[in-house]
Amino acid sequence: MLGTTFFGNFDLASLSIWLFWGFFALLVYYLQTENMREGYPLELEDGTAAPNQGPFPLPKAKTFLLPHGRGEVTVPNGAREAREVALGRTAVSEGFPHMPLGNPMADGVGPASWAPRRDIPELDGHGHNKIVPMAAVPAFVVSAGRDPRGLPVQAVDNEVVGRISDMWVDASEQLVRYLEIELNSGHRRLVPMPMVKIWKDRVRINSLASDMFDGVPGTRSLSEVTLLEEDKISAYYAGGTLYAADRRKGGSLGWQP
Repeated sequence: MLGTTFFGNFDLASLSIWLFWGFFALLVYYLQTENMREGYPLELEDGTAAPNQGPFPLPKAKTFLLPHGRGEVTVPNGAREAREVALGRTAVSEGFPHMPLGNPMADGVGPASWAPRRDIPELDGHGHNKIVPMAAVPAFVVSAGRDPRGLPVQAVDNEVVGRISDMWVDASEQLVRYLEIELNSGHRRLVPMPMVKIWKDRVRINSLASDMFDGVPGTRSLSEVTLLEEDKISAYYAGGTLYAADRRKGGSLGWQP
């Protein structure tokens, strides 16, 4: 009969498992090459091409249409960062830390590293800016906890550097992302919420000393912050956790880790 003699002694179970393994191998290859659209080809810490690029080749260039009329982007495109990597070797062989050669808080390397993200604000699903000053959205109010607006800002060396003038909220997520500081110098700077401690009588920032706040990267606009500006701001405060370590001294107000 056809149902019993068509395949003869052919092992259908063996065919099935080999088809599965072939499909799985192709899937791994596809996913790995798609994962290499950004960050490749690999480079060493000093910016030169890495001798070992891995077993998988770069995928063919693909163009993505961005939402909300923001154009298109093609990756991989072989473009390199415009900035020079200001790092020096601490050892001849690879795998050892590199040391910043210039201003470690501003060069964008080491603990204060930032990524060259697009210099445009992040949008929500409706095409509106995700992060906006609370003063611009009167529907938002502080429903729990201490409202920090008006409180003095204290640096790690116990100096007061300014006051909190506003809160910047993620309107779509309904939470505070940044506090806005009006510095004694008159400049306005943002600080990420994870880097502050709000007490009843002051806001404490443990990552920066008082003379570092004017160096915090600013924003072009008084009402919006771009992706690139966010990365630079966060990197600056993060870098201070290392580069301001020698300024963490106890004082009349003490230091809380």
